[in-house]
Amino acid sequence: MRHHPRKEEIKYPYWLRTPMIMIGLGLLVVILIAGKFILMPLAFAAFLSMLLNPLVKRLEKLKVARSLSIILTLLLLLVVLAGGISLISVQFTQFVERVPEVSEKLKTLTASGIEFLEEQAGVSQEEQSDYLKQGINNVIDKSGNYISSIVSATTNLFTSASLIPIFIFFMLYYREMYQTFFEKLFEIKGKDGEVEKILGRVQDVTQNYLVGMLTVIGILAVLNTTGLLIIGLEHALFFGVFASLLAIIPYIGIIIGALPPLLFALLLTDSLLNPVLVIAVFATVQFLEGNFITPRIVGSKVSINPFMAMLALIIGGELWGISGMILFVPLIGILKVIFDQIEDLKPYGYLLGNRIEYEEPVATEVN
Repeated sequence: MRHHPRKEEIKYPYWLRTPMIMIGLGLLVVILIAGKFILMPLAFAAFLSMLLNPLVKRLEKLKVARSLSIILTLLLLLVVLAGGISLISVQFTQFVERVPEVSEKLKTLTASGIEFLEEQAGVSQEEQSDYLKQGINNVIDKSGNYISSIVSATTNLFTSASLIPIFIFFMLYYREMYQTFFEKLFEIKGKDGEVEKILGRVQDVTQNYLVGMLTVIGILAVLNTTGLLIIGLEHALFFGVFASLLAIIPYIGIIIGALPPLLFALLLTDSLLNPVLVIAVFATVQFLEGNFITPRIVGSKVSINPFMAMLALIIGGELWGISGMILFVPLIGILKVIFDQIEDLKPYGYLLGNRIEYEEPVATEVN
């Protein structure tokens, strides 16, 4: 069989490549911001598709039609999610029953604060009332914007949630078509299956990352709940599972998850020891998570350095909010896999990685 020679690659000078890269990055940011309403559910669907693909293939090997295999896999995913949401909802309902006690406690603290300001700072109750009214008026003025933002976010959430299963179905159903598309696009089908190898590694990285994160969340849920039960905090299961779910957001998720049980301990327990114990529990779990659990389970799956992960976290949060903070870290891992397979992009893959290659220059003796 006669192979057509590959087209000769055009090498652009450095002074031209750099502005082209910067312009390309700027256009990418504009596209990510303007198209997030469709790109966000597509990204979630792509990740979940790669996670569910092995199960679909296993069902297909059992002579189950592809469409039925995908539907059964999606139903299993929905059952698991519904079970988790139901468990959290029951715990949340029990927690909501304590809200009146929280209100009374806040009223008591507010009255104590007013008395303290009047006695120590010399601020009269009339002046405090004026400050309070000004604050309430500011909140009322801005409440319309807050409510509209919440309604818009809720609408976008339900819209995205309804689109994701549809996207997953078609991504899994036409999975070979996407591989053929990339092979045709880069015209390297006959060269040792490079596209298949790259796509396989991308899928492995994504699957390993998602499985690793689910494992971390499960371990953190057990550790958080056990610690809160040991110190005797009510609704330990709800607080423990809630904090572990926020571990999806790297570095700061578990800290945010520790705030509700800390506030609960401050407001609804009589001893100051309880908030201290809550802090001790989450500080211990945070230490274990940051130094042992995540590095061993997830760190080995997506080998990117912490600095790049932090940048991905900040940029993702700025562009897509919480969804971006969740998506952009594994996206960096996928980009590293792709860069490592393309000769011209290997320096960028090295920059994203967590392995330092450096040799001390050999000093030359001067006679």
